[in-house]
Amino acid sequence: MRCEYHALLLRKREQFWQAKVEAEKSTPRQLWRSLDAVLGRGRVQPSEDVNAEQFHRFFDDKVAGVRSATADAPPPSFTSTSLEASLSQLQPMTDDQVIAAVCALPDKSCALDPLPTTQLKAVVDIIAPFRIALFNRSLSSGTVPDAFKAAYVTPRLKKPDMDPADVRSY
Repeated sequence: MRCEYHALLLRKREQFWQAKVEAEKSTPRQLWRSLDAVLGRGRVQPSEDVNAEQFHRFFDDKVAGVRSATADAPPPSFTSTSLEASLSQLQPMTDDQVIAAVCALPDKSCALDPLPTTQLKAVVDIIAPFRIALFNRSLSSGTVPDAFKAAYVTPRLKKPDMDPADVRSY
């Protein structure tokens, strides 16, 4: 069933792109825009003039500004909970849920991914039991592996026409 779904998905994607190319073949400029958008090209890259230190300083200053602007606000109120509180509303995951979640992922990956998404989808049936054990253990213990807490942050301009040399543009 899952193999049929993947085959159908591939056919539908191919049909979509063939129709898109056919519809835009008389306007090469639009066709190139579509192609560039799919490939992620044409995006303005962060300026070489802006470095991590400047971003850090900018966000530190921004946080300090928010804190000073809200210094006179009343402190937040919290309701305490018992030490016996648990995540009992969460249910263990099943094979089908994990496989469906993996199949729904977009076909793109991050440098931190140990296995590219396309390859993960190809072997999801084989590794689903391991993923289920990992997810369910994480739910029952209330912890997440440290490897899942890392991220790469890529600055993106808020709007394409903004100045890439100004940290406020990101």
